[in-house]
Amino acid sequence: MVKRVRGTQDILPFNSKAWQEIERISRKIFSLYDYQEIRTPILEEPSLFNRSLGDTTEIIQKQMFRVLHERDQLVLRPEGTASVVRAYLENNLDRRYGVVKLYYFGPMFRAERPQKGRLRQFHHLGIEAIGSLSPLLDVEVISLSDRLLRELGISGYQIYINSLGCKDDKIELGRILRKNLKGRLSELCPDCQVRFGRNVFRILDCKKPRCQKVVANLNLGHDYLCSDCREHFQRVIDGLRAINITYQVSFSLVRGLDYYTRTVFEIKHNRLGAQDALGAGGRYDNLVGQLGGQDKGAIGFALGIERLLLVRDRTADSSSKQLVYIITLGEEADKEGVCLLHALRDNNVFADMDYSERSLKAQMRQANDLNARFCIIIGEDELKKSVVSLRDMASGKQEEVPERYLLNRLSSLGLTAN
Repeated sequence: MVKRVRGTQDILPFNSKAWQEIERISRKIFSLYDYQEIRTPILEEPSLFNRSLGDTTEIIQKQMFRVLHERDQLVLRPEGTASVVRAYLENNLDRRYGVVKLYYFGPMFRAERPQKGRLRQFHHLGIEAIGSLSPLLDVEVISLSDRLLRELGISGYQIYINSLGCKDDKIELGRILRKNLKGRLSELCPDCQVRFGRNVFRILDCKKPRCQKVVANLNLGHDYLCSDCREHFQRVIDGLRAINITYQVSFSLVRGLDYYTRTVFEIKHNRLGAQDALGAGGRYDNLVGQLGGQDKGAIGFALGIERLLLVRDRTADSSSKQLVYIITLGEEADKEGVCLLHALRDNNVFADMDYSERSLKAQMRQANDLNARFCIIIGEDELKKSVVSLRDMASGKQEEVPERYLLNRLSSLGLTAN
């Protein structure tokens, strides 16, 4: 038997309802904030991520899936932001609009060691707002993530924020980190000893306790920020306070990708264990310019759908879809059942029937497995009297309803979909 690839999962019908609900609620919230959907390809040119994420990031060094076909060398996208910015430039959205506000859903791919909440194929929902340097946009994006999590029935999370400053500020922060860590290299894990030379910021993101202990003793602050970036971050904090968004400043928060500047934030949940991030985001004011356009202020975030499902305080509400299941007994009843099924669906009633010519008991068991709200039974007696037997699966009560009044009866029971 052929099995699924390690680090991937099948989303089965009894699980897909929860995925659909997350997408439905997300679309509603994104629309309230005036974001529009964009769908980008899974396959991209390697240079897109080499230029945007940084050659020294672990994604580029270790985690990208590469696809080779004849002369084509492509990659499976490891994240969504770079693809959205590429589409933004390639389709001239920067010339048509002011601030462009986009959202997306889709699979991402990273060659990681599979563990709780971390897969090789995982799914993100995210937003990108491109075209403004205003700190008020930072406030909107962070507040949107908070509103979305609350609407999804998630509690117990914590929002952490920081500022990396502009390009020059990041250079200064890197200098400070190297100065403070130089004498403590032996205390770091082997990976972080390599990161010290390649990308010192990654040390702050390490999950190993020994490295976290070193980072905790660095006593980082915002001394490296220029006056403009310091003012920007203060306005973000003031805005979050004004609308009562709970947050915590974390001076060691840097995020794992090179394109981030100024405001960065991460949302953590203690139910996830060591890999505790539900999602993250931040500003990337230089990325549009790096990918061939004119510099544009931009900010976004992404949340991992698999991780959202792990911490939700409620499951999908299956009661919103009340199924009517048609049970037929005999060839003449089959004909009547097919016609009735077509009529019910034409009148926006969720309906299905059995196609296996099984016994009444077996069909009732199938209806129960499908959580049918009502069963319509058509047998020889019903055909003779031009009625159907309507059975309430919750109470077990059954009544005969003339065929010509069936739709009215179902409507009175609230079984017509909107």
